[in-house]
Amino acid sequence: MERPITARDGLPLWTETFGSPRDPALLLVMGGAAPGIVWPDDLCRLLAADGYFVVRYDHRDTGRSGKSAGEYDLSVPASDAAEVITRLGLGRAHVVGQSFGGMVAQLLALERPDLVRSLVLLSSSPDANGDVSRPPRTGLPGPRPAMVERVARLSASPPRGPEESLAAAVDGWRVLVGPAVLFDRAYWEDLVRRVRSRGRAPDTSGRHLTALDRTPPLTGRLPALDVPTLVVHGGQDAVFPPEHGEELHRVIRHARLRRIAAMGHIFPPHWSPAIRELIVGHLRRSHPSDQPGRRLSRD
Repeated sequence: MERPITARDGLPLWTETFGSPRDPALLLVMGGAAPGIVWPDDLCRLLAADGYFVVRYDHRDTGRSGKSAGEYDLSVPASDAAEVITRLGLGRAHVVGQSFGGMVAQLLALERPDLVRSLVLLSSSPDANGDVSRPPRTGLPGPRPAMVERVARLSASPPRGPEESLAAAVDGWRVLVGPAVLFDRAYWEDLVRRVRSRGRAPDTSGRHLTALDRTPPLTGRLPALDVPTLVVHGGQDAVFPPEHGEELHRVIRHARLRRIAAMGHIFPPHWSPAIRELIVGHLRRSHPSDQPGRRLSRD
């Protein structure tokens, strides 16, 4: 069910829910420059079938959400995530963040621990730059050549016309999925078309990259986190090499790390059952009292 809400600064945010609001809440926070529908529908439905009230939403400057008046740092999308939780009446939510969304989730848990029951950080980092040509400020490795070369190609020869633009976008997803996993080109072409049909010109999603540059590394703050955390990281990640996940595991107290050798920066849709198993396993290990239909008190 689609439910529009309003951010603290009055900007509209698009949200969509799956499952029963009586169940424990699970907020999905997508990566940078990507709307909520990049979370596979199958994953959302599987998590709802497991007894969670699943919420995905469009970041500001993406999809059907509004466009900001100017640039910002990560505290703004973190505040948006807090508004989604509070305005939908979710109480305390489990939060799953992908890439940039994982950094938003970290900041949300640091600044509003009252809203976060647990964290799952997929392909994320404590420190990232919007410009892939510059290494992270904390000495972590920068993006791998496949990602750096793709950005350089696009800069040197931008696509011309809708067909070239579609092909370039799909090839970008191919780099993110990685070389070790089956790539369903038809799925990604359809996703690109759906994403574009939801957006409104001009495209301001690049503000997410600026937000990374305007945000100091989170490494020094993360030891203060006291929430059950699962870090999931791929061995083929072209954006955040595995050392980024290892650093999250090192600095977050009680964090668990799951390495997946074949996974790139984003998992393919046919992996939804496996990703669902990791998420649900962590949530039930962290909060064994979570049961479908038990979320009456909005704790």
